Amino acid sequence: MLRRLKVSQLASIYANYSTRVEIDASLRESFDKNELKPRKHPGRTQVKIATIPPDIQKAIKVILEDNSAKSMYQESIDLGNYLRSRHLPPEDGDIDEKTKKIYQSVSKKYYSKVDKELTPDEIETYERKIQTSVFNILKKNVYRWGNISYDKPTSLQYLMRRAAPEYAVLVRILDEIMRRLPDYKPRSFFDFGSGVGTGTWAINHYWKKDMFEYFCVDTSSHMHDLARLILCQGRDNVELPFKAYFQRQFLPASSDLKYNIVLSAFSLFEMPSMKSRLETIQKLWNKTEDFLIVVEQGTNAGFQVINEAREFVLNTADNKGYVFAPCPNDNVCPRYLEHQTPCNFLMKYESLPYPSTSDVAADVFSYVILRKGTRPAEDPQWPRIVRAPIIRSKHTICRLCTAQGELKEVIFAKSKYDQTTYRCARSSNWGDELPVK
Repeated sequence: MLRRLKVSQLASIYANYSTRVEIDASLRESFDKNELKPRKHPGRTQVKIATIPPDIQKAIKVILEDNSAKSMYQESIDLGNYLRSRHLPPEDGDIDEKTKKIYQSVSKKYYSKVDKELTPDEIETYERKIQTSVFNILKKNVYRWGNISYDKPTSLQYLMRRAAPEYAVLVRILDEIMRRLPDYKPRSFFDFGSGVGTGTWAINHYWKKDMFEYFCVDTSSHMHDLARLILCQGRDNVELPFKAYFQRQFLPASSDLKYNIVLSAFSLFEMPSMKSRLETIQKLWNKTEDFLIVVEQGTNAGFQVINEAREFVLNTADNKGYVFAPCPNDNVCPRYLEHQTPCNFLMKYESLPYPSTSDVAADVFSYVILRKGTRPAEDPQWPRIVRAPIIRSKHTICRLCTAQGELKEVIFAKSKYDQTTYRCARSSNWGDELPVK
């Protein structure tokens, strides 16, 4: 096997075997005194399986039963599958380039069969046939993107299929902020593409007592109606549980008002081009006081959107910022640069108990948390585990994204590492930070 490997591949293997890490020195004493346990080290997420709060579940059940939504169950599954399989809208330049290549290929095929000089009429006939062939090939090969019109039935289907995984993902992401900044108390929240209100539920999971203002933007009035109805226990005659709750269909033109946490979750695929996506990110960044969170499906297309937003804010947008999570660095993403594969994570959740009992499922997502200001000197920049660790007898293999913007595969062998480092690695999961240097 070794003889078949290239020298560069061998070098990479030996480099990974020789990579040595050790527990962050600032934590060593706490581990030695048993104040910290490897199974609960500070880099581990606290959220393993998320469940929509009982009061929200009860309100959702009331709404779905009032609207006889059981008959829409299969449509909700189809909608969920469609959302996961979506591609980004093709850019004008991409279509022109693809058309040019197809035209060259088709015209070569047509004219290669001609063994005489053609008259102008014959050339015109050939060109018409070529254009028809090019058009037919384009129809099959160019993704027909369209934004989704969320009328009432579609909004109910979305609620049935996507509320539980989206809430779970958002709770998992917000745990990053809560875990690393336990004294942080946000007062305002801005949710772009707020949908059925999963962002508000997730924010309230951590900061309900601290939050003063919620500002929700969604182009669908039906989504707004659903979100408000859920907060009102599924009844029209019940008042909202908080006063400063605002809903709008479009982004406010003014950027004077800023919000502690700004969220765009599963919303940017509705933008018709990269230009419109980045313009939206700039507007959201302008509204950000502390954190801008962007979340999408964990597909290649979803990660492309996340990476666009990340690179735009770090290199182009007004006002300085840095990556708070998941990246331990502000360099170009090595997964995107070297492997062109998505940096994504897995979150387990309990599905809604409708129309039958709930069960445990999982959703794959990509995200970035961008924080205003410059990275603090005391930020430990612990490496992030970017794939599920491989756990074997007496050793664990972790794929890490490091503070240097590199991907490292580190083998934590029981015979090579101290017990604390070994057990921390063995107790970690995909998406956790590993508290090592």
